[in-house]
Amino acid sequence: MFMPQQQSTPLNPPLNPQFVLLMALACGLCAGSAYFNQPLIYSIQKSLSITADQAGLAVVLAQAGYGLGLMLLVPLGDLLNKRKLIVSLMVFAALSQILLSFSQNIIWLYTFTLCATFGAISAQILIPFASSISPASHSAAIVGKLMSGLVLGIILSRTFAGLVSTLWSWHWVYFSSGVATLLFAVLMWKKLPTTQPNPTLTILKTYQSLLQMARSEPHLIRRACAGAFGFAILSMIFTSMTFVLANPPYHFSDFEIGLFGLLGVIGIYSSSWSGKKVGLGKENKVALICISLMLLSCIPLFFAQQNIVLYACGVLMSYFGLTAFHVLNQNLVYRINPTARSRINAVYMTIYFSGAALGSLTAVYAWQQWGWHGCVSFALAYALAIYAIDRLDFKTMQDIEISSD
Repeated sequence: MFMPQQQSTPLNPPLNPQFVLLMALACGLCAGSAYFNQPLIYSIQKSLSITADQAGLAVVLAQAGYGLGLMLLVPLGDLLNKRKLIVSLMVFAALSQILLSFSQNIIWLYTFTLCATFGAISAQILIPFASSISPASHSAAIVGKLMSGLVLGIILSRTFAGLVSTLWSWHWVYFSSGVATLLFAVLMWKKLPTTQPNPTLTILKTYQSLLQMARSEPHLIRRACAGAFGFAILSMIFTSMTFVLANPPYHFSDFEIGLFGLLGVIGIYSSSWSGKKVGLGKENKVALICISLMLLSCIPLFFAQQNIVLYACGVLMSYFGLTAFHVLNQNLVYRINPTARSRINAVYMTIYFSGAALGSLTAVYAWQQWGWHGCVSFALAYALAIYAIDRLDFKTMQDIEISSD
């Protein structure tokens, strides 16, 4: 085993499967809401009589709001009553989405887009919380199942938004999601166990400890950086997907491109698979399989413009590798300090999330300069960086284990 399990609650009873499913659905609903506006840019543009660039800025603000939430709100999970914090954020996000659905001008659009995604990070507090209330032997599998729900929510969010907008309007996307989030907030309030605030922490100490943790836990930073490069690969693939499929020889419509993106559903299985394998102590095996898939995916991706089947295979391989690798990383870093999982998750996810921006920027730049093959070359470079960081981390932690015996 790579690292000993360091769970704070080994005697907790197993969680009810229906309760785990409910939490997974809540994670998917909350995380997915941050991606609704990606296929709605032109609908929002026409509805509010603004330019496409102005409507597109709402997508940037959605990611900014989520990133701010990761940095500012997720660490509070170690300080405050977790049930109250999770439910409060869900209610805040739900009300923001409902208000967003009544947008009549650009200021209203920007303000409540930022608010809605700022509160959408409740899933990132719920996942480490679920891990902490699980038996030690079930913790990795629980994280995998909740991550499966989160991945499914992100994947289906674009399809849901496009369908509802086509049948009715983009306003109904946010209104219906807001109502659903309110209902789930009520269920979470009834089902989640209560926790006591940590009397030894203050808000200032909580934020100060983030910097201390980043400096004192190189293992956390290595896992986060490896994850960020993986997320960069996936973000680059999905950002450039429109470039590949909308141009010759495919000429796909927006709806067809959205359907092609549903290949990411493989992430549901890979998250669950990774959680189970990590729970059995096969961390190193999982890491090697994931990295191999991300490396080898560059071969079929290279021929994406000539063969749609090879393109699909490359997307599936990279998506499986990244989502399983992400679950592995989360389980590894949660073991660092069971009493600081929210702060650990905040550091990890903030660095991990930066990979999305890196991948999007890479896709646009590489496509303009060298075309699709330039994008694939960057993906290969990122995969090699993941391999180097991962092997260094495993060797370092194994050396520490040997020296401590």
